Amino acid sequence: MIPRHLTALTAAALLLAGCGGDPEPAAAPTPSSRAPLPLLVRGTFTLELPNFIWSSQTNVCAGTGGHDDLAGGTKVVVTDNTGTIVGVGALDQGQPQTDPEDRTRADSCLFQFTIKDVPSGKGFYSIEVSNRGKVQFKETDLAKDFVQLGLT
Repeated sequence: MIPRHLTALTAAALLLAGCGGDPEPAAAPTPSSRAPLPLLVRGTFTLELPNFIWSSQTNVCAGTGGHDDLAGGTKVVVTDNTGTIVGVGALDQGQPQTDPEDRTRADSCLFQFTIKDVPSGKGFYSIEVSNRGKVQFKETDLAKDFVQLGLT
C-alpha cells in the first residue's frame, strides 16, 4: 500500500508536467564565435656592404658604424593599422651571405625573425626593426610567406 501523501505528491507532479502547454522552441544555433587564428610573422632583414662586419671564425655578422644597433637580439615590433603594438620579437644572429666562389667574402648580412601570436583581422600591419622606420604590409602578405626588409 502506498502512503496517501506520496500518492497526492505523485499526482500533483504528473499534473504539473502535463500542463506545460507547447514546449519552448529550441534555441537557434548561434554562429561560430571562434576567434580568428593568430598570424605567425616571419621575415628577413638584410644589411648590404659596407654596413656590416663579420667574423669568418664565428660566421656571425652585425651592423657597424651607423648601423651598429643591428645585431642578433635587436627588437622587431609589429603594429596594427591603428599603431597599436600587436607583436614583439627579435632578430636572430646575423648570417653572412658569402660568395659561393670565395667564402672569404660576404656581400650582405641576413637576419631572420619570427613573431608568434600576432592578432589577425586588422588588414594592414607595420614592421619596424630597431628604430629604422616602419614598413607596411597587407595581412595577406604577412600570412603567406616571409617578409623582406633591408638597408643598403
